Amino acid sequence: MRVIHIRDLLYGLALLLGGAPPLAYANSGSPRATSPDVDVAPFVRSIAEVERKHGAVDHRLSEYFLGLGLAHRANGNPNDAASAFQQALHINRINKGLHHLVHVPIVDLLIGSYTALGNGKALEQQHRYRYWIHRRERKTNADDFIDAAVVFAAWQTRAHNFDTGMSSLRHLRDALDALGAALETIDSKHPSQDPRLIVILNAQALAHLNLAMYMSTTVDDPAAGRPMTGDDFGDIIARRDIIIDSLMGGEKALDRIVSMTEIRSPTIQHGLALANRADWELVFDRPQSSARTYRKAYEQLKLAGLSEDELTTEFGSPRPLSKFSLERRKDSEKVQRPSTEPYVTASFDVTKTGTVRNVEVLDAYPSGDSKIIRRARTTLRATRFRPRIGSDGPLEASSTIRYTFPDEAI
Repeated sequence: MRVIHIRDLLYGLALLLGGAPPLAYANSGSPRATSPDVDVAPFVRSIAEVERKHGAVDHRLSEYFLGLGLAHRANGNPNDAASAFQQALHINRINKGLHHLVHVPIVDLLIGSYTALGNGKALEQQHRYRYWIHRRERKTNADDFIDAAVVFAAWQTRAHNFDTGMSSLRHLRDALDALGAALETIDSKHPSQDPRLIVILNAQALAHLNLAMYMSTTVDDPAAGRPMTGDDFGDIIARRDIIIDSLMGGEKALDRIVSMTEIRSPTIQHGLALANRADWELVFDRPQSSARTYRKAYEQLKLAGLSEDELTTEFGSPRPLSKFSLERRKDSEKVQRPSTEPYVTASFDVTKTGTVRNVEVLDAYPSGDSKIIRRARTTLRATRFRPRIGSDGPLEASSTIRYTFPDEAI
Protein backbone atom coordinates (compact mmCIF):
# COMPACT_ATOMS: atom_id res chain seq x y z
CA MET A 1 0.00 0.00 0.00
CA ARG A 2 2.75 2.46 0.89
CA VAL A 3 4.53 1.85 -2.43
CA ILE A 4 1.38 2.77 -4.36
CA HIS A 5 1.07 6.07 -2.52
CA ILE A 6 4.67 7.03 -3.21
CA ARG A 7 4.23 6.17 -6.88
CA ASP A 8 1.10 8.34 -7.00
CA LEU A 9 3.01 11.28 -5.58
CA LEU A 10 5.97 10.88 -7.92
CA TYR A 11 3.65 10.47 -10.88
CA GLY A 12 1.87 13.70 -10.04
CA LEU A 13 5.13 15.58 -9.65
CA ALA A 14 6.41 14.23 -12.96
CA LEU A 15 3.23 15.42 -14.67
CA LEU A 16 3.72 18.90 -13.26
CA LEU A 17 7.13 19.01 -14.91
CA GLY A 18 5.73 18.25 -18.35
CA GLY A 19 3.92 14.93 -18.68
CA ALA A 20 0.86 14.14 -20.80
CA PRO A 21 -2.56 15.19 -19.51
CA PRO A 22 -3.66 12.38 -17.14
CA LEU A 23 -7.41 12.85 -17.47
CA ALA A 24 -8.38 9.21 -17.12
CA TYR A 25 -6.06 8.86 -14.14
CA ALA A 26 -7.35 12.00 -12.48
CA ASN A 27 -10.98 11.09 -13.07
CA SER A 28 -10.70 7.75 -11.34
CA GLY A 29 -12.63 9.46 -8.54
CA SER A 30 -12.13 7.75 -5.23
CA PRO A 31 -8.59 7.30 -3.90
CA ARG A 32 -6.93 3.92 -3.85
CA ALA A 33 -6.03 3.99 -0.21
CA THR A 34 -8.11 2.00 2.28
CA SER A 35 -6.69 3.81 5.33
CA PRO A 36 -5.12 7.25 5.89
CA ASP A 37 -1.43 6.34 5.98
CA VAL A 38 0.24 9.17 4.04
CA ASP A 39 1.75 11.74 6.38
CA VAL A 40 0.92 15.25 5.15
CA ALA A 41 3.07 17.00 7.77
CA PRO A 42 6.29 16.98 5.65
CA PHE A 43 4.48 18.77 2.81
CA VAL A 44 3.02 21.34 5.20
CA ARG A 45 6.47 22.01 6.71
CA SER A 46 8.07 22.34 3.27
CA ILE A 47 5.39 24.80 2.15
CA ALA A 48 5.91 26.92 5.28
CA GLU A 49 9.69 26.89 4.77
CA VAL A 50 9.51 27.95 1.10
CA GLU A 51 7.01 30.71 1.94
CA ARG A 52 9.29 31.98 4.73
CA LYS A 53 12.38 32.08 2.50
CA HIS A 54 10.98 32.96 -0.93
CA GLY A 55 7.47 34.36 -0.49
CA ALA A 56 3.92 33.14 -0.87
CA VAL A 57 3.93 32.80 -4.68
CA ASP A 58 7.33 31.22 -5.29
CA HIS A 59 7.20 28.75 -8.21
CA ARG A 60 8.55 25.89 -6.04
CA LEU A 61 5.42 25.98 -3.91
CA SER A 62 3.32 24.51 -6.74
CA GLU A 63 5.23 21.22 -6.49
CA TYR A 64 4.72 20.98 -2.74
CA PHE A 65 1.02 21.86 -2.93
CA LEU A 66 0.60 19.23 -5.64
CA GLY A 67 2.27 16.66 -3.39
CA LEU A 68 0.05 17.73 -0.49
CA GLY A 69 -3.05 17.35 -2.64
CA LEU A 70 -2.05 13.87 -3.79
CA ALA A 71 -1.40 12.88 -0.18
CA HIS A 72 -4.87 14.11 0.84
CA ARG A 73 -6.40 12.25 -2.10
CA ALA A 74 -4.63 9.04 -1.13
CA ASN A 75 -5.97 9.48 2.41
CA GLY A 76 -9.51 9.80 1.12
CA ASN A 77 -9.89 13.55 1.71
CA PRO A 78 -11.06 14.96 -1.65
CA ASN A 79 -12.03 18.34 -0.19
CA ASP A 80 -8.54 18.96 1.25
CA ALA A 81 -7.05 17.58 -1.97
CA ALA A 82 -9.05 20.05 -4.05
CA SER A 83 -7.90 22.96 -1.87
CA ALA A 84 -4.25 21.97 -2.28
CA PHE A 85 -4.57 21.42 -6.05
CA GLN A 86 -6.31 24.79 -6.37
CA GLN A 87 -3.42 26.47 -4.59
CA ALA A 88 -0.92 24.68 -6.85
CA LEU A 89 -2.84 25.92 -9.89
CA HIS A 90 -3.00 29.47 -8.51
CA ILE A 91 0.78 29.61 -8.06
CA ASN A 92 1.37 28.07 -11.48
CA ARG A 93 -0.87 30.67 -13.10
CA ILE A 94 1.01 33.51 -11.41
CA ASN A 95 4.35 32.17 -12.62
CA LYS A 96 3.40 30.72 -16.03
CA GLY A 97 0.44 32.84 -17.16
CA LEU A 98 -3.26 32.05 -17.40
CA HIS A 99 -3.36 29.70 -20.40
CA HIS A 100 -0.19 27.62 -20.28
CA LEU A 101 -0.55 23.92 -21.10
CA VAL A 102 1.44 23.03 -17.99
CA HIS A 103 -1.71 23.82 -15.97
CA VAL A 104 -3.70 20.99 -17.55
CA PRO A 105 -2.44 18.09 -15.37
CA ILE A 106 -3.38 20.03 -12.23
CA VAL A 107 -6.79 20.89 -13.68
CA ASP A 108 -7.29 17.17 -14.35
CA LEU A 109 -6.52 16.41 -10.72
CA LEU A 110 -9.02 19.08 -9.66
CA ILE A 111 -11.63 17.49 -11.90
CA GLY A 112 -10.98 14.17 -10.18
CA SER A 113 -11.42 15.72 -6.73
CA TYR A 114 -14.60 17.60 -7.64
CA THR A 115 -16.00 14.43 -9.22
CA ALA A 116 -15.48 12.64 -5.91
CA LEU A 117 -17.18 15.55 -4.12
CA GLY A 118 -20.08 15.70 -6.59
CA ASN A 119 -19.54 19.45 -7.04
CA GLY A 120 -21.18 20.15 -10.41
CA LYS A 121 -20.48 23.89 -10.44
CA ALA A 122 -16.76 23.43 -9.73
CA LEU A 123 -16.56 20.66 -12.33
CA GLU A 124 -18.13 22.94 -14.93
CA GLN A 125 -15.63 25.68 -14.11
CA GLN A 126 -12.60 23.40 -14.41
CA HIS A 127 -13.78 21.65 -17.58
CA ARG A 128 -14.43 25.04 -19.20
CA TYR A 129 -11.01 26.34 -18.12
CA ARG A 130 -9.30 23.19 -19.45
CA TYR A 131 -10.94 23.63 -22.84
CA TRP A 132 -10.15 27.36 -22.90
CA ILE A 133 -6.42 26.63 -22.39
CA HIS A 134 -6.35 24.21 -25.33
CA ARG A 135 -8.40 26.51 -27.51
CA ARG A 136 -5.83 29.27 -26.98
CA GLU A 137 -3.14 26.82 -28.14
CA ARG A 138 -5.19 25.41 -31.02
CA LYS A 139 -2.96 26.54 -33.89
CA THR A 140 0.27 25.16 -32.42
CA ASN A 141 -1.17 22.07 -30.67
CA ALA A 142 -3.94 20.90 -32.99
CA ASP A 143 -3.93 17.27 -31.85
CA ASP A 144 -4.13 18.24 -28.18
CA PHE A 145 -6.96 20.62 -29.02
CA ILE A 146 -8.97 17.91 -30.78
CA ASP A 147 -8.66 15.56 -27.81
CA ALA A 148 -9.52 18.38 -25.37
CA ALA A 149 -12.59 19.34 -27.42
CA VAL A 150 -13.86 15.75 -27.26
CA VAL A 151 -13.37 15.65 -23.47
CA PHE A 152 -15.10 19.02 -23.05
CA ALA A 153 -18.02 17.98 -25.26
CA ALA A 154 -18.45 14.70 -23.36
CA TRP A 155 -18.70 16.64 -20.11
CA GLN A 156 -21.14 19.19 -21.56
CA THR A 157 -23.35 16.41 -22.94
CA ARG A 158 -23.57 14.83 -19.46
CA ALA A 159 -23.64 18.09 -17.52
CA HIS A 160 -27.06 19.20 -18.75
CA ASN A 161 -28.49 16.71 -16.23
CA PHE A 162 -26.53 18.17 -13.28
CA ASP A 163 -26.69 21.30 -11.14
CA THR A 164 -23.90 23.36 -12.66
CA GLY A 165 -25.47 26.80 -12.50
CA MET A 166 -25.87 26.87 -16.29
CA SER A 167 -28.79 26.09 -18.57
CA SER A 168 -29.09 22.70 -20.26
CA LEU A 169 -29.41 24.46 -23.60
CA ARG A 170 -26.04 26.19 -23.09
CA HIS A 171 -24.36 22.89 -22.15
CA LEU A 172 -25.60 21.04 -25.21
CA ARG A 173 -24.88 23.88 -27.61
CA ASP A 174 -21.36 24.23 -26.21
CA ALA A 175 -20.85 20.48 -26.70
CA LEU A 176 -21.86 20.77 -30.35
CA ASP A 177 -19.66 23.85 -30.86
CA ALA A 178 -16.63 22.02 -29.44
CA LEU A 179 -17.24 18.93 -31.57
CA GLY A 180 -17.72 21.12 -34.62
CA ALA A 181 -14.38 22.81 -33.94
CA ALA A 182 -12.70 19.41 -33.53
CA LEU A 183 -14.14 18.19 -36.85
CA GLU A 184 -13.06 21.38 -38.59
CA THR A 185 -9.52 20.93 -37.25
CA ILE A 186 -9.32 17.31 -38.38
CA ASP A 187 -10.73 18.07 -41.82
CA SER A 188 -8.20 20.87 -42.31
CA LYS A 189 -5.10 19.12 -40.98
CA HIS A 190 -5.63 15.33 -41.05
CA PRO A 191 -6.68 12.60 -43.50
CA SER A 192 -10.39 11.88 -43.79
CA GLN A 193 -9.88 8.47 -42.17
CA ASP A 194 -8.55 9.84 -38.89
CA PRO A 195 -9.81 7.28 -36.30
CA ARG A 196 -11.02 10.10 -34.04
CA LEU A 197 -13.59 11.09 -36.65
CA ILE A 198 -15.94 8.24 -35.74
CA VAL A 199 -15.72 9.06 -32.02
CA ILE A 200 -16.46 12.73 -32.71
CA LEU A 201 -19.33 12.03 -35.12
CA ASN A 202 -20.97 9.61 -32.68
CA ALA A 203 -20.58 12.20 -29.92
CA GLN A 204 -22.17 14.78 -32.21
CA ALA A 205 -25.17 12.53 -32.79
CA LEU A 206 -25.58 11.96 -29.05
CA ALA A 207 -25.42 15.69 -28.28
CA HIS A 208 -27.98 16.40 -31.04
CA LEU A 209 -30.24 13.68 -29.64
CA ASN A 210 -30.02 15.05 -26.10
CA LEU A 211 -30.76 18.55 -27.40
CA ALA A 212 -33.80 17.38 -29.37
CA MET A 213 -35.13 15.37 -26.42
CA TYR A 214 -34.56 18.28 -24.06
CA MET A 215 -36.29 20.81 -26.32
CA SER A 216 -39.27 18.48 -26.82
CA THR A 217 -39.92 18.27 -23.06
CA THR A 218 -38.77 21.60 -21.61
CA VAL A 219 -40.78 24.79 -21.23
CA ASP A 220 -37.61 26.92 -21.29
CA ASP A 221 -37.19 29.84 -23.64
CA PRO A 222 -35.10 28.33 -26.49
CA ALA A 223 -33.19 31.58 -26.96
CA ALA A 224 -32.33 32.40 -23.35
CA GLY A 225 -32.50 28.93 -21.79
CA ARG A 226 -34.75 30.28 -19.01
CA PRO A 227 -38.38 29.46 -18.18
CA MET A 228 -40.84 31.22 -20.46
CA THR A 229 -43.41 33.66 -19.13
CA GLY A 230 -46.70 32.91 -20.85
CA ASP A 231 -47.32 31.48 -24.34
CA ASP A 232 -45.16 32.86 -27.10
CA PHE A 233 -45.69 31.57 -30.64
CA GLY A 234 -42.20 32.71 -31.61
CA ASP A 235 -40.68 30.56 -28.88
CA ILE A 236 -42.69 27.56 -30.04
CA ILE A 237 -41.37 28.03 -33.59
CA ALA A 238 -37.81 28.44 -32.30
CA ARG A 239 -38.12 25.24 -30.27
CA ARG A 240 -39.41 23.36 -33.30
CA ASP A 241 -36.52 24.68 -35.42
CA ILE A 242 -33.96 23.51 -32.85
CA ILE A 243 -35.49 20.01 -32.86
CA ILE A 244 -35.47 19.88 -36.67
CA ASP A 245 -31.86 21.12 -36.80
CA SER A 246 -30.89 18.44 -34.25
CA LEU A 247 -32.64 15.76 -36.30
CA MET A 248 -30.74 16.79 -39.42
CA GLY A 249 -27.42 17.30 -37.61
CA GLY A 250 -27.40 13.88 -35.94
CA GLU A 251 -28.57 12.21 -39.13
CA LYS A 252 -25.73 13.83 -41.06
CA ALA A 253 -23.14 12.68 -38.50
CA LEU A 254 -24.38 9.06 -38.48
CA ASP A 255 -24.64 8.99 -42.29
CA ARG A 256 -21.01 10.08 -42.53
CA ILE A 257 -19.99 7.13 -40.33
CA VAL A 258 -22.04 4.75 -42.48
CA SER A 259 -20.22 6.07 -45.58
CA MET A 260 -16.79 5.88 -43.90
CA THR A 261 -17.28 2.25 -42.89
CA GLU A 262 -18.78 1.10 -46.19
CA ILE A 263 -16.20 -0.77 -48.25
CA ARG A 264 -16.43 -3.61 -50.76
CA SER A 265 -16.52 -6.46 -48.24
CA PRO A 266 -19.03 -6.42 -45.37
CA THR A 267 -17.46 -5.26 -42.09
CA ILE A 268 -18.57 -5.39 -38.49
CA GLN A 269 -18.08 -1.64 -38.14
CA HIS A 270 -20.41 -0.97 -41.07
CA GLY A 271 -23.09 -3.23 -39.58
CA LEU A 272 -22.85 -1.45 -36.22
CA ALA A 273 -22.96 1.94 -37.96
CA LEU A 274 -26.17 0.89 -39.73
CA ALA A 275 -27.65 -0.22 -36.38
CA ASN A 276 -26.91 3.24 -34.94
CA ARG A 277 -28.56 4.82 -37.98
CA ALA A 278 -31.63 2.64 -37.39
CA ASP A 279 -31.69 3.72 -33.73
CA TRP A 280 -31.81 7.35 -34.88
CA GLU A 281 -34.72 6.68 -37.23
CA LEU A 282 -36.59 4.89 -34.45
CA VAL A 283 -36.14 7.72 -31.94
CA PHE A 284 -37.48 10.21 -34.46
CA ASP A 285 -40.58 8.11 -35.17
CA ARG A 286 -39.74 6.54 -38.50
CA PRO A 287 -40.40 2.89 -37.59
CA GLN A 288 -40.69 1.52 -41.13
CA SER A 289 -37.41 3.07 -42.26
CA SER A 290 -35.81 1.95 -38.99
CA ALA A 291 -36.98 -1.65 -39.48
CA ARG A 292 -35.41 -1.74 -42.97
CA THR A 293 -32.12 -0.36 -41.66
CA TYR A 294 -32.06 -2.83 -38.73
CA ARG A 295 -32.47 -5.69 -41.24
CA LYS A 296 -29.55 -4.31 -43.26
CA ALA A 297 -27.43 -4.06 -40.10
CA TYR A 298 -28.25 -7.66 -39.12
CA GLU A 299 -27.44 -8.89 -42.63
CA GLN A 300 -24.14 -6.97 -42.74
CA LEU A 301 -22.99 -8.35 -39.40
CA LYS A 302 -23.89 -11.89 -40.45
CA LEU A 303 -22.01 -11.50 -43.75
CA ALA A 304 -19.07 -10.02 -41.83
CA GLY A 305 -18.71 -13.30 -39.94
CA LEU A 306 -20.60 -12.92 -36.67
CA SER A 307 -21.89 -16.23 -35.35
CA GLU A 308 -25.47 -16.79 -34.20
CA ASP A 309 -24.32 -16.51 -30.58
CA GLU A 310 -22.57 -13.20 -31.34
CA LEU A 311 -25.63 -11.87 -33.15
CA THR A 312 -27.74 -12.84 -30.15
CA THR A 313 -25.35 -10.98 -27.85
CA GLU A 314 -25.58 -7.89 -30.05
CA PHE A 315 -29.29 -7.92 -30.91
CA GLY A 316 -31.01 -10.62 -28.83
CA SER A 317 -32.31 -8.36 -26.07
CA PRO A 318 -33.43 -4.71 -25.91
CA ARG A 319 -31.10 -2.01 -24.66
CA PRO A 320 -31.57 1.68 -23.92
CA LEU A 321 -30.37 4.12 -26.55
CA SER A 322 -27.86 5.87 -24.30
CA LYS A 323 -24.97 6.37 -26.71
CA PHE A 324 -23.74 5.83 -30.25
CA SER A 325 -20.67 3.65 -30.67
CA LEU A 326 -19.05 1.10 -32.98
CA GLU A 327 -18.04 -1.03 -30.01
CA ARG A 328 -19.39 -4.57 -29.86
CA ARG A 329 -21.87 -5.42 -27.14
CA LYS A 330 -20.54 -7.77 -24.46
CA ASP A 331 -22.26 -10.42 -22.38
CA SER A 332 -20.97 -8.60 -19.28
CA GLU A 333 -23.44 -5.78 -20.04
CA LYS A 334 -26.19 -8.10 -18.85
CA VAL A 335 -24.56 -8.77 -15.48
CA GLN A 336 -26.06 -6.80 -12.60
CA ARG A 337 -23.37 -6.16 -10.04
CA PRO A 338 -24.17 -5.53 -6.37
CA SER A 339 -24.78 -1.86 -5.63
CA THR A 340 -24.71 0.17 -2.44
CA GLU A 341 -26.43 3.09 -4.22
CA PRO A 342 -30.21 3.41 -4.46
CA TYR A 343 -31.50 1.27 -7.33
CA VAL A 344 -34.63 -0.21 -8.87
CA THR A 345 -34.77 -3.46 -10.82
CA ALA A 346 -37.75 -3.71 -13.16
CA SER A 347 -39.07 -6.01 -15.86
CA PHE A 348 -40.97 -4.72 -18.88
CA ASP A 349 -41.85 -5.40 -22.51
CA VAL A 350 -40.25 -3.53 -25.41
CA THR A 351 -42.32 -3.17 -28.57
CA LYS A 352 -41.04 -3.33 -32.13
CA THR A 353 -40.83 0.46 -32.12
CA GLY A 354 -38.73 0.57 -28.93
CA THR A 355 -41.42 1.80 -26.54
CA VAL A 356 -41.93 0.32 -23.06
CA ARG A 357 -45.03 -1.45 -21.74
CA ASN A 358 -46.03 -3.49 -18.72
CA VAL A 359 -43.47 -2.18 -16.25
CA GLU A 360 -43.17 -4.31 -13.09
CA VAL A 361 -40.82 -3.43 -10.24
CA LEU A 362 -38.99 -6.56 -9.05
CA ASP A 363 -36.64 -5.12 -6.44
CA ALA A 364 -35.61 -1.79 -4.97
CA TYR A 365 -33.03 -0.45 -2.56
CA PRO A 366 -33.93 1.04 -0.15
CA SER A 367 -36.85 -1.37 -0.11
CA GLY A 368 -40.16 0.36 -0.61
CA ASP A 369 -38.68 3.77 -1.48
CA SER A 370 -41.63 5.19 -3.41
CA LYS A 371 -39.59 8.14 -4.76
CA ILE A 372 -37.01 6.08 -6.66
CA ILE A 373 -39.65 3.52 -7.74
CA ARG A 374 -41.74 6.33 -9.21
CA ARG A 375 -38.67 7.82 -10.85
CA ALA A 376 -37.69 4.46 -12.36
CA ARG A 377 -41.17 3.97 -13.82
CA THR A 378 -41.15 7.49 -15.28
CA THR A 379 -37.65 7.04 -16.71
CA LEU A 380 -38.50 3.68 -18.26
CA ARG A 381 -41.66 4.96 -19.92
CA ALA A 382 -39.74 7.91 -21.38
CA THR A 383 -36.75 5.84 -22.53
CA ARG A 384 -36.53 4.62 -26.10
CA PHE A 385 -34.94 1.19 -26.48
CA ARG A 386 -33.33 -0.55 -29.38
CA PRO A 387 -35.71 -3.51 -29.70
CA ARG A 388 -34.69 -7.11 -30.12
CA ILE A 389 -33.50 -7.55 -33.72
CA GLY A 390 -33.71 -10.70 -35.84
CA SER A 391 -33.13 -11.45 -39.51
CA ASP A 392 -36.62 -10.09 -40.26
CA GLY A 393 -36.08 -6.87 -38.30
CA PRO A 394 -37.40 -5.65 -34.93
CA LEU A 395 -39.25 -8.06 -32.62
CA GLU A 396 -41.16 -7.58 -29.39
CA ALA A 397 -39.27 -8.84 -26.33
CA SER A 398 -39.22 -8.78 -22.55
CA SER A 399 -36.31 -7.30 -20.65
CA THR A 400 -35.05 -6.58 -17.16
CA ILE A 401 -32.96 -3.57 -16.18
CA ARG A 402 -31.50 -2.11 -13.04
CA TYR A 403 -31.53 1.66 -12.71
CA THR A 404 -28.95 3.05 -10.29
CA PHE A 405 -29.51 6.68 -9.33
CA PRO A 406 -28.34 9.05 -10.60
CA ASP A 407 -28.29 7.45 -14.05
CA GLU A 408 -27.47 8.74 -17.52
CA ALA A 409 -30.14 6.98 -19.55
CA ILE A 410 -31.70 9.06 -22.30
